Amino acid sequence: MFKFLISIVIIISYSFVSSADHGPKKMWKRQIVPYFDVHETKMMGPFKINVHAYGEKKNLNAGNVKKENFDNIFKDKFNLATLIRKNNEFVYTRFNKKRNIDSNTILHGMSMSKTALATSIGVLLCNGSIKSLDDELGKYSPSLAQTPFSKISIKNTLQMNSGVEPVQSDYKFRRKLNQMAMGMRKYEGKADMVKALSILKGNDREQGIKHFYNSSDPFALSIMISDLTNKPASEIFYENAFKKFTTNNFMHWVSDKKGITVAQARLTMTAVDWANFGQFVHDEMINNTCLGKFYNEGIQNAVETKRDGVKYGYQFWVYKVNGVPTLTMTGHGGFFNVVNTSNNTILTVLSVDSKYKYGNLFSKGMISKIANEIK
Repeated sequence: MFKFLISIVIIISYSFVSSADHGPKKMWKRQIVPYFDVHETKMMGPFKINVHAYGEKKNLNAGNVKKENFDNIFKDKFNLATLIRKNNEFVYTRFNKKRNIDSNTILHGMSMSKTALATSIGVLLCNGSIKSLDDELGKYSPSLAQTPFSKISIKNTLQMNSGVEPVQSDYKFRRKLNQMAMGMRKYEGKADMVKALSILKGNDREQGIKHFYNSSDPFALSIMISDLTNKPASEIFYENAFKKFTTNNFMHWVSDKKGITVAQARLTMTAVDWANFGQFVHDEMINNTCLGKFYNEGIQNAVETKRDGVKYGYQFWVYKVNGVPTLTMTGHGGFFNVVNTSNNTILTVLSVDSKYKYGNLFSKGMISKIANEIK
């Protein structure tokens, strides 16, 4: 009887794992710890899920770097890791030893994963598989042809501007959408991204007129990638981006039962590689490569959002750092990757809560203020 009750408690505690978990303790237990070894266990709490793992782990044993010291900001109990790159080298790194976090620890990047999804779209645009971002999703994806996304442009979907998911969708609706995609709770063993989108019964509004941050848009992009390439978005990212910047050489990303990447989050790699990803994006933009032009276009065409003074590009946010629109990946809790091409710096912050002693990282101007201090 006791074991039965414990099982019920575990199932209840993970019933919301596919949605944003609020509070640092819950986030640590549900969104960070399970991802340390989910590629081996294939379990998220009591639920069996699908994961694509790539490469092999390397033991780097890199210690803290203090060429420039920002401990006054990042010496905080919620901080898991902070890394600052300047002129293509680390000038500051800090890992939370009390939580056994080091340079080899693989960390779920939360919604920063969306920018990796966008990178996969950019790769396909640059190799000619996608002809134009103005093309409709249905042109490349038979799976989306009978969904509200069939006539939505790739560009509007990248910008969370599809108009499909209702702005008034409630927590229960979003939780169901994510559980169906990932295969959680009563959907265990039935993870299906396409079926998840089937609960969207029609277009809520005209595309391109109102930004709304949601999960269904990145789901649609991921489905399109799989239909177009017969490969998951995770593999496109791994082969065309990750292998070019990795240090640890290992990443994993959750998928549905058909192998489609659950791409609104769930990408896991080391803090060092999250910083390296930022440097990769930076270098592509600076070198004006095709992919770099894709990122820059996302910044230039970014749309207005509810965040005061912050716009949204191609599955990334655009903050102003020292007055310059700057590509910024963000994630639940306190996850940031600020790619500042104006002074060749990358600020990578991975935290289970944004409310530092120094100030709330998500409050107006705070992360921009910190990025401004990196000269």
